[in-house]
Amino acid sequence: MKNGKMTAFLLSFLVVFSLSLFAGDIEMTGMVRSYTGARPAEGDVPVTEQTVDLTLQGYGELTRITVNPYVYLNPDVDPEIGVREAYIDIFFPFVDLRIGKQTVVWGEAEGAFITDVVSPQDMRSFILADFREVRMGVTALKADWYAGPFTVETVWLPRFVPAGRPDVGSIWYTDEMTLLSGASLPDGRLENSEAFGKISYFGSALNAEFMAGYAWDDQPVLTGSLSSPDAVYRRYALTGGSLSTTLGPLVLRSEGAVYLDRDFTALTGPGTIEALEHNQIHGLGGLDWSFLGTDMSVQYIADYIIDYDDRIQRDEYSQTATFRVRDSYLSDTLDLELFVYLGIDPWDALLRPSMTYSIEDGVDLKAGAEIFVGDEDGRFGTYRDNTMLFASISWYF
Repeated sequence: MKNGKMTAFLLSFLVVFSLSLFAGDIEMTGMVRSYTGARPAEGDVPVTEQTVDLTLQGYGELTRITVNPYVYLNPDVDPEIGVREAYIDIFFPFVDLRIGKQTVVWGEAEGAFITDVVSPQDMRSFILADFREVRMGVTALKADWYAGPFTVETVWLPRFVPAGRPDVGSIWYTDEMTLLSGASLPDGRLENSEAFGKISYFGSALNAEFMAGYAWDDQPVLTGSLSSPDAVYRRYALTGGSLSTTLGPLVLRSEGAVYLDRDFTALTGPGTIEALEHNQIHGLGGLDWSFLGTDMSVQYIADYIIDYDDRIQRDEYSQTATFRVRDSYLSDTLDLELFVYLGIDPWDALLRPSMTYSIEDGVDLKAGAEIFVGDEDGRFGTYRDNTMLFASISWYF
């Protein structure tokens, strides 16, 4: 199986590469990366991964086609070969259409997902994947209308795609995930499709977005008996928006959403589990600035379940803060960065210091750590044994 998949990928790569050489209207860019991660506490090396990520674009007078194939090679599992995006853009004077598998990025949050719910998250490596790789492609029809500083964007997803979860045996797999593994997806009927809309304003002093959607929750809930619960996906509606502006050297960001009639797993009786509907508020405030060439950012993120029921199997409030500081040295060839997630009640944290050195244009050597600390009941503290040192080399072309 491994040899068959690898042969198919290599043949596809050679065909695509040959076409890019002989067809002047096809462009190819990409990245090759080798990544290794070691856990000092466990004395093992759980990640030794090679990645090939390509983007091919072909252009016509009124169209553009984009294809983003990728492959992940790990020594202990079959190669993962897939296509993250494959879509066609059609350009008209006042509207652009995008048809096919695509990723959609909304909102102002950094490292958080509030109104950014169109593309599901790939959580197989917790939240450690690169920004480009953490979002999963979805088959969709997207239309953008333009009117001066305003853009109206609509997205229709004919089929629901849930968030990716760690496989059994992964260092990111927890016992709680076992209960959710049997959830069946909604069938492909039209009434089970998802729809989203957004109005954006881009001005010289203010950027603003307002969005709404009707979607399936990426995370299933449990119903039935406690001894043998059923995992099911449920619908919810949401509306929200974001604002960003500048105040001298400061960039102020805010984002918020209300999730309407969202389902939460609740222990409603002896041995009985139900999904209870409640409204939920999720929001953030952020501040970005630069001081003596050092870029810094802070965010406060919180969510709250309205009319909370003590039987719900999660807290009424959830609070997280983030902090980022980044600076460059040696004529911008050396970048130092620290990104921190801080969980509040229970107190825990994920610290991500890293150093990136550009060996030459397009070749980066990176080293750092993913440090989990704090209460083992927290989102980050539960992975204290997964504190990891890593190194990678990436070649961009």
